[in-house]
Amino acid sequence: MEQIINYIKCLKIRTKVIVIYITLLLLSFVIGISTIYAIFEENTEREVGEAGLQTINAIKGNLDVIFDNITQSSNMIYFDNDVQQALSSLNNKSITPSTLSTIQNSLMNMILSGQYISSVILIDSYDNYYKSYKIGPISIYNKDYRSTNWYNQMSKSKGDGFFIHKSENIIQYPSRPYLNYITYVREIPDKNNYKHLATLLLVIDESVFQRYFHEVTKNDQSTFCIVDSRGNYVIPPLDNQEEIEDLLKGRITTTPSYQSVKFLGTDAMLVQRDLGIQDWNLVGILNMNSKKELSNAYKSVLAAFVGLNVVIIMACFIVLTKLIFSPLTKIQNHMQMVEKGEFVPMAIEEGYQNEIISLKQVFNHMIYSLRELIDRIKKEEKIIMKNELDIIYAQLNPHFLYNTLDAASALALVNDNKNCFKLIQALGNFYRNTLSSGKDIVTVADEITCIKNYITILNIRYDNRIKIHYDIEERILPLPMLKLILQPVVENAVYHGIKEREGEGNIYLKGYLDEDEIIFIISDDGMGMSEERIKEVLEGKTRTKKSGFGLYSLIQRISLYYNIESPVTVTSEIGSGTEITIRLKVIEGDEYCGN
Repeated sequence: MEQIINYIKCLKIRTKVIVIYITLLLLSFVIGISTIYAIFEENTEREVGEAGLQTINAIKGNLDVIFDNITQSSNMIYFDNDVQQALSSLNNKSITPSTLSTIQNSLMNMILSGQYISSVILIDSYDNYYKSYKIGPISIYNKDYRSTNWYNQMSKSKGDGFFIHKSENIIQYPSRPYLNYITYVREIPDKNNYKHLATLLLVIDESVFQRYFHEVTKNDQSTFCIVDSRGNYVIPPLDNQEEIEDLLKGRITTTPSYQSVKFLGTDAMLVQRDLGIQDWNLVGILNMNSKKELSNAYKSVLAAFVGLNVVIIMACFIVLTKLIFSPLTKIQNHMQMVEKGEFVPMAIEEGYQNEIISLKQVFNHMIYSLRELIDRIKKEEKIIMKNELDIIYAQLNPHFLYNTLDAASALALVNDNKNCFKLIQALGNFYRNTLSSGKDIVTVADEITCIKNYITILNIRYDNRIKIHYDIEERILPLPMLKLILQPVVENAVYHGIKEREGEGNIYLKGYLDEDEIIFIISDDGMGMSEERIKEVLEGKTRTKKSGFGLYSLIQRISLYYNIESPVTVTSEIGSGTEITIRLKVIEGDEYCGN
């Protein structure tokens, strides 16, 4: 027996598939007979499904009338000149009796004329609210409405209204806390200048839809409801809510569709289509009619053939799974582990040889090769990065120290002790921040302090010719960043922009947070440079040994530390100054290990 099993395992995959295929071919006549029943099922399902789509399209058309009626009703407030004047005249939270009377009368007229409206609420720009309702009592929590999702959506809708489910607890019914409703939300702007005047909420009670559904289904056993894309009820069905909710799980689609289902032990047709409002869908469950019934004998014969077919298919599936699919699945799982970075070799059975065993052996050889290659690449990358960073740091502005010390010597010679002290103190603070105890990472606040000390030194040297203006968001000051990012850019602004022009020069330093990036913008009103010169600087093609070196070095450092391509952009115009934008990623926790 063991020899037979080993012989089967050693067969080629092609041989195994051919043998199984021949077996299935001999049984194909059974599948042909069962096809008759399948065709009947398909035709019946299509006929009932298409009829169901016609029904649900008709219902949607009537619901559109309701929603359009509500939308048109909202125009009564928008185009009401008295309401517009009353809202425009408000200048504080106090409401005059005449204003209150004018708005309340308009709301009452809307309630009386809108057959589908159960409540109407208006909240002005000072958070005062006005209400009128058919169903009460009603409570308005107007202090929280500006933080709701629908208010944010309304602010972006440019005056267009939209429907939402309930109101995120802004509207509540104390005596009936479980009352379900749909709300139409709309901004009421000033007709003259479109300034925000108020927020309008029109409430449609669930009973409006339930009455309509009841009228449609009173002559049969169909059920209708409105759900969102996740299957949550907006307007639930009258009966069997839990059973229908379970039935709808995983069945909600965004296109008109129908499908045969089992509902309460009987055959039914699930029909649905989107309402064109939010992600809401109109869903109907229709009972199948007598066309679905076959004679008992015919059903028994077909059931027998179908049962036999299922048994054969299951048997073939088990054989294929054991001989082919299961080994291939194991190989696939190991490949997925490699994709996740887990280079684990596969166990190889001994005693026989076939294509799957050969595939495992080749796979394991690949794993061992990848391990060696990754280890070698990691070592090489560490060496390359260390050498590149050492070179870059060694090139960071040694001439600045020499020039500053020369300036300090000159101040000492002329007995300008105050400025000499101020210069040496700023120089000490500058290099204290620059060296930062050997750390590569400092806070944004430390980097700004470094710039301030640097500008202090330069202004002593150049008679306060440099004016620097800071616009830094407070929230980025404690954030970590790679040190000496801003100083080379400020230095270039001074030496290649401001120093070459007459009179004072201005530097503008702006910093802010943009999602997961820290953005710095450094601009000056210096001499500027041409597009050709910008390209040379960004590519490190310097005209002199030192010209443009700081910016090219900066780009290298940011790219190495943050893994950002093109982290620096430069815009400039000759005679009008230069603007340089720097992008850095926000470093969180132990995400960066460059120290």
